[in-house]
Amino acid sequence: MLGEKILKMRKEHNLSQEQLAEKLNVSRQTISNWENGKFYPDIDGLVNLSKCFNVSLDNLLSNDDKVLDYLKESTDIVKSNRNVLNAIILNIVLIVVFVIMGIVFEQSAFIVIIIFTISIISFSYLFYQIIKKL
Repeated sequence: MLGEKILKMRKEHNLSQEQLAEKLNVSRQTISNWENGKFYPDIDGLVNLSKCFNVSLDNLLSNDDKVLDYLKESTDIVKSNRNVLNAIILNIVLIVVFVIMGIVFEQSAFIVIIIFTISIISFSYLFYQIIKKL
């Protein structure tokens, strides 16, 4: 789809992958990955491709729902930040609960172990959200 269009336009303009990469300030491997469909260009890459080949973004993106889904997900910063914020708040609440429960139920190791386990799961979710954001 998009990769095939990039390959076709590159060949129509008699450009090697390396020449196109130089024009777009990316690596030759990046161009190869785009053409093979391993990765999609980010919005800046799409704009630069559009300018380089003198085609509209609509033309580049038409009939390729995977690229549109990728762009939607990668540019949804508010949703991503909200998930990280929720994970941080959840972890703070769990730490407070863990400390209070540790003080109140100092003789009950079972309660402390349960809350500690929940905390580990919560921290895992937080790290997942942070890594996903990167």
